Order: sequence, then structure tokens, then C-alpha cells
Amino acid sequence: MIIQKNNNNIPEYLDETFFKRVLTSQTGSEDVDICSLDFSMGSNTGENYLSFIYRVQVVYTQKRSESSEINFIIKSIPMDGARASIAEMGVFNKEKIMYSEFLPLIESCLDEITIAPKCYYITSEPIATMVFEDMKVPGYRIADRVKGLDMDHSKAALIKLAQYHAGGMLLLEKEPSMNTSEELKCGIFTSALFAPTNLGKRLYLNLSRLIGHASKWHSHEKIVDKLKDNLKNETPTNRILDAIRIASDDIVTICHGDCWVNNILFRHQGDSPNDAVFVDFQGSMRGSIGLDINYFFASSLQVDILCSGKDHLIEEAYYPAFRAALERGFYKNIPTIQNVKDEIRKKAMYGFLSSILVLPVVAMNKEDSANSCIETMRNEDTAKKIGDLSCSSERFLESHKILLMEYDGYGLFD
Repeated sequence: MIIQKNNNNIPEYLDETFFKRVLTSQTGSEDVDICSLDFSMGSNTGENYLSFIYRVQVVYTQKRSESSEINFIIKSIPMDGARASIAEMGVFNKEKIMYSEFLPLIESCLDEITIAPKCYYITSEPIATMVFEDMKVPGYRIADRVKGLDMDHSKAALIKLAQYHAGGMLLLEKEPSMNTSEELKCGIFTSALFAPTNLGKRLYLNLSRLIGHASKWHSHEKIVDKLKDNLKNETPTNRILDAIRIASDDIVTICHGDCWVNNILFRHQGDSPNDAVFVDFQGSMRGSIGLDINYFFASSLQVDILCSGKDHLIEEAYYPAFRAALERGFYKNIPTIQNVKDEIRKKAMYGFLSSILVLPVVAMNKEDSANSCIETMRNEDTAKKIGDLSCSSERFLESHKILLMEYDGYGLFD
């Protein structure tokens, strides 16, 4: 058998035995022989913070037939060293359950709509690993995270997000016991994660960096004063947790939980996107539709769309797809478009979280972010340098000139 690693650092466990198990699971037959494995990296350094992504082309024979070829994406999540805290969050088990149980159920509530790539194999030995269909084969690819999404790509993403949200609502209505599921109880952002030794420290460091820049902007003086009080009293943490907490009048679904540009793959017809799928369901939870929408808006839109295109995106993309999917599933009390807009406004603090913690990384130039990973960020000098760079990019600053005005209008900083 031929193994081509092509000068990539591929883990030893991704060998013939491993892929024979994968193919046995995928084909349902144990009579599989591997002919060759051809590896490449599935993402560049700095693009995936928690995991390592590999792409492999497998040539195999089955029952002595002619050789066949299949392509996989392998997601490997080491749970030791710098990633030990990730293990405590249970992200691997969450994603495992989402792909093996909940996503198939959500898709079954929709009408031949694909939400995510197929997951063929999951194991925790020797390392937490998931094997997916390679969506590059049918023509899907990620967009440019640094630029952000234009109107057409934003529409494609929101249409699919709307369908996913509708599928989650239909499933929760069909299976009421899932409303109390432990696996959907919380996402990535919890009170423990906002501890001063964890994301809480970065949240307030980035807020301090933003205040430093915003202090130089005309027309933002009063907002800056409010932000300084928020920073001093560490007010945002409780307000973010309040936004995440489900209220009795929330429009509740199974949220993606980490809906930003690199977790969306687009297929194109010519230059225009005609479909999208989501990846990375490590932060999924039961929660308001407004959480995902605000998180997506703050992290993933180009500045001009962020400035004047959000209502258009809800009215022309999200809501029509949302309502149509709920109608096809005979949902009992379909929210109105005004209900959806009110929900987005009510959960805007989750957008502020995204703008402070996610947007800096998203908008950072690829050259500057090349060394950004969980290991290097443990070094304080490196983390400070990357933090300063990430909070000074043009898109980060221009986006916040818009977002701070909007959020202040909602009273988020009062």
C-alpha cells in the first residue's frame, strides 16, 4: 500500500487500519482493501484554533472489484496540553452527538435540505477524531474570512441558517423531551469560560483595545465613556450570559452556536453562491434564533453590508426561508417577521460578544494570524502581540464604528 504524506505532519494513527475501519463503517462491508492514501492539509495554520484538519484521497477495492476512490476530511482534536480545558468543555462529545443523532433528525424534518456534510466515522481513540465527506468534491469552499461576506454570500448563508433553525424548531416540537436534553443545555460560552483565567481575560483585554481606538473617533465620545464604565465594572459578562439564557418569550431552536464565515461552505454557479452548508457543531445548544443571527452579523459581514444591509438580509433571505420551512413542516405558531426582528434586537449582546472575541480573529490578515493557535496563545508576549494586531485591523475598526452606534442605541452599554 502507498501512503503519500506530501511533507505534511500527519499523525501516525491515520494509517491503513484506521481507514479500513472508516470504509467498513461507510460501505457496510468488511471486505475492503486499501490501495493508497494521499494526504494534504485541510486548512492553513491559524484558520482552525481548536483542531487539526486533514484531507485524504483513499483508493480502495471492495470484494476484489475494480479500485474505487473516495475523499475524506479528517478532524483531529487533541485533548491534552494546551487543549486540556477544551476537553472539560465537552466539545467533542457535543459535536459527536450533533452529527450522529441531532443533525440527521433535523434534516429529516426538512424537505431534502442538506445542513452539514455527512459524518462517516467517529472515534475517541487514540485521539478524538471525526471523518467527514469532503465537500470540495461537489464544489463547496469557504469564503475569504478577512474580507467578510458580500450580499450574495450573506443571503446564501442566512437562507441555510433559517432552514436549520426551522428544522430545529420542528424537531423540538415533534420531540418535546429534547427541550431538556443535557447535550443541548449549553454551548461554548458559559460562566466558567468567562472566568478571568479563561476567555474573560481576553474579552476585557480586547474591550480595552477597542476603547483605545474608539477614543480617537468623533461622535463616539459618550459611547467610549460608557464602555470605560463597562470595562471597570466588568458589566458585559453578566449581560452576555443574560442574553444566552432562554426567556419565556424567546423563539427557541437548536442553535449552531459558532456561526461565522469559516464554519460555512459555499457552492457556486458561475460567480454566484447557490447553496451553503455548515460545519463545526461544537457549540450547539438550545437557544434563541437571535443568538446565531447576531453572532453571524457581527463576525462575518463586509462593512458595507453591516452598515445598511441587515434588514434586507432578514426580509429577503432569512425570513422567507424560515417561514417556508416551518410551513412545510406544519409548525403550529409561526413567528412573524417582526417577531424575528425583535428577537434579533433582544439578543444583540451576543453580537457584541462576537464583535469583541470573534471578529478580531476573523478580520486579521492571514500573514499576521499564521502563528495563531492555542499553543502559541499560551505565551503572554505572543498573545499580546496577536491581540494588538487583531484589534487594529481596518475591518475590525470600521465594523465597530457601526456596531457601537447600533448597540448603544439598544441601550446595551447603559
